[in-house]
Amino acid sequence: MHRTNIYLTEAQERALDVEARVSGTTRSAVLREILDAALIKDRATSDAALEAAFGEVADSYEKATAGLFDDDDDLRIERPDQ
Repeated sequence: MHRTNIYLTEAQERALDVEARVSGTTRSAVLREILDAALIKDRATSDAALEAAFGEVADSYEKATAGLFDDDDDLRIERPDQ
């Protein structure tokens, strides 16, 4: 673990102290939990957005090329679902 110093507003400091008392832990532990939750949430949101974007691109190409080679036996694409 590494020590890091940060500046907090008085309101942030009070809120952390209250949360630490309620949770029965330290201000540092509360901060680590908040950071972990925020970083994991942001990562999950980014991954989901990226997957959605690639899905849209793949869907658009699939629609555009559907049936394109159906008339040529050598180029026909057999899909497992068909």
